[in-house]
Amino acid sequence: MHAYHTEGGRRTDLSEDAVWATEKGELLIFGKRHIAIDAEALCAHLDSLVGVKVAEVIIHNIEFRLGKLDATRLQAERPKSSLTELVEQLAKTDRLSGAGITKVVLPDNPQDSILIEITNPGLTNTAGAAKEFLLAWWAGALTTLLDKELDLKDVSYDKANNLLKGQIVSR
Repeated sequence: MHAYHTEGGRRTDLSEDAVWATEKGELLIFGKRHIAIDAEALCAHLDSLVGVKVAEVIIHNIEFRLGKLDATRLQAERPKSSLTELVEQLAKTDRLSGAGITKVVLPDNPQDSILIEITNPGLTNTAGAAKEFLLAWWAGALTTLLDKELDLKDVSYDKANNLLKGQIVSR
């Protein structure tokens, strides 16, 4: 059960790990400030400004770097946590931020690809900036957690199951 309280009739805590402090104009997820944006509109506009391929590269680089930074911060805050615990905590940030419900499938063989699945994803495009927005962050985070260079490939969206998928592979 998630704890929350109300101020002025408004629910302010989304869970014990996210706080929507409307009186301060803040959204905090695991203590880090976030800004709610229309990611779909942002990605579509970026695609139209610079083209689909360039937009993919821009967003990939931004999100990959942010994933690495977030994983580094989480490792520093939780030095005794296992890889599985860290991945679960990172997946929880997707739920709290509205990205969707993320499942990370780590293979038994470290040479095999890592499967990322996001149910009810906030973005569903498989080309352009939106393709990279949710999944490149995971490539960066897992690069840090596994201490090896990884990249994103084979992004697809299954409309019938509302499922965005991608593979994270060694570079």
